[in-house]
Amino acid sequence: MRAVNDVAGDRRKETRVGNVTRNSKQVAQKFFGALGEDPVVPAVRGPGIALERVLGGRYPAVFVLGGDVFELLRKVRGRERRPFICVNVDMVGGVAADASGLRFLSRGVDGIISTHRHVIELAKGAGFLTIQRLFAIDSGAVERGIKLIRHANPDGIEILPGVAYPEVVARYRESLTQPTLAGGLITDRETVKHILDAGAAGVSTSTSSLWNST
Repeated sequence: MRAVNDVAGDRRKETRVGNVTRNSKQVAQKFFGALGEDPVVPAVRGPGIALERVLGGRYPAVFVLGGDVFELLRKVRGRERRPFICVNVDMVGGVAADASGLRFLSRGVDGIISTHRHVIELAKGAGFLTIQRLFAIDSGAVERGIKLIRHANPDGIEILPGVAYPEVVARYRESLTQPTLAGGLITDRETVKHILDAGAAGVSTSTSSLWNST
């Protein structure tokens, strides 16, 4: 099983953010490679007990969907081996989703999650792994989201809610050219299997009983 992100090995050659040099392509390859071995990504609402559990285990990544980024960075500081840490900058507190905010997050964050095209483009330019969220509320929302994704060109796409994933990819497969993940309303192993069988590179879930590591 994929263990952790070797932070020292992920120092990147092409883009400098503050004092950190990043190569987003290499990080994306390692991230999706890790999902190939363990496709269930813990999703946590903030830097509490759940995050402590993930940081102390052998998980492929963690999606941080809320909380205070100052506390998050304090908890990850000094950990040379840990999961890939991806932060939803639309939902966390304490940082703006702009160039200055991304420079601040580069101290301990590997990936940026957002629904917004301009945020994904900024994050790509700063060398982060980028995951753009696509909300499958209805066909119009999916088609508008796909247009934004086409322009932003993120490393990956997360389709929400996850239970809609099989239907969405069946209908829009040719338009979804990046690796796809599913998140939201995933609460049992049967749903996880159904989504992975439909072609997802991974699923994110806050249901800790589905996390594959201990």
